[in-house]
Amino acid sequence: MKHVKVIFVLVFLFTAVVAFSQTSLVSDTFDRMSLGDWVSLSGKWKVMGGKLYQTDTAENMAMIMIPVKQSGKILYEFDVNYVTGGEDNYAGFGIHFCINNPSKNKSWGNGQSFLAWITWDPDIYGWPGGFFQLYQSTGSTGMGLFPSGDIIEDGDRFPIGAEYLDVEFLSYTITVRLELDTATGKCYFYDPFDPYEYRYPFELGTPVKAGDYFAFRTNSLSVCIDNFRVSRVY
Repeated sequence: MKHVKVIFVLVFLFTAVVAFSQTSLVSDTFDRMSLGDWVSLSGKWKVMGGKLYQTDTAENMAMIMIPVKQSGKILYEFDVNYVTGGEDNYAGFGIHFCINNPSKNKSWGNGQSFLAWITWDPDIYGWPGGFFQLYQSTGSTGMGLFPSGDIIEDGDRFPIGAEYLDVEFLSYTITVRLELDTATGKCYFYDPFDPYEYRYPFELGTPVKAGDYFAFRTNSLSVCIDNFRVSRVY
């Protein structure tokens, strides 16, 4: 019933995207052999064939980070492809944004930051499908659901159906776009299947401290990433 209600809410909250101008703060198409400005903290990250790969499906806290100043209205964009790791019905992928005092090595949290996270773990959550969750990190060992609450009852921002792990969907390139206004905490998560037309608004409920770093992370999952960009929008 909860998922049905959320779906109806989404129908009314999806809005057409208004055109805006933007200034690129960092951009990477991975057209080289090295990691460049990226710093690998855990996992096996490498650039191959014009994409950034995390190849270690045994690593449950893989993370890679890049310096980028984030304040005002910020747009995060990248393409991601599933490679392998979900066969055991356990996987996770996410981004840390607005990171301050970042971790120096493998860690649960990552400085002061927010983590937008997708979890696939039907054995724990009790039904097939992915959970889109938001966490607040306060340090390398401190990170909890934001806002605080029960991770199963309160953690799912909107439903991601089991059908999206069908072989057909796993071969797709997913374009991720997330917009954040650090002054207000207002966010927009763009529809991955129509990312230039529709977006889903949600509120952090508080201003977000300007950040100095951005990070990708995975849990028991191999992915590849391309066309990464962080921009200030107007």
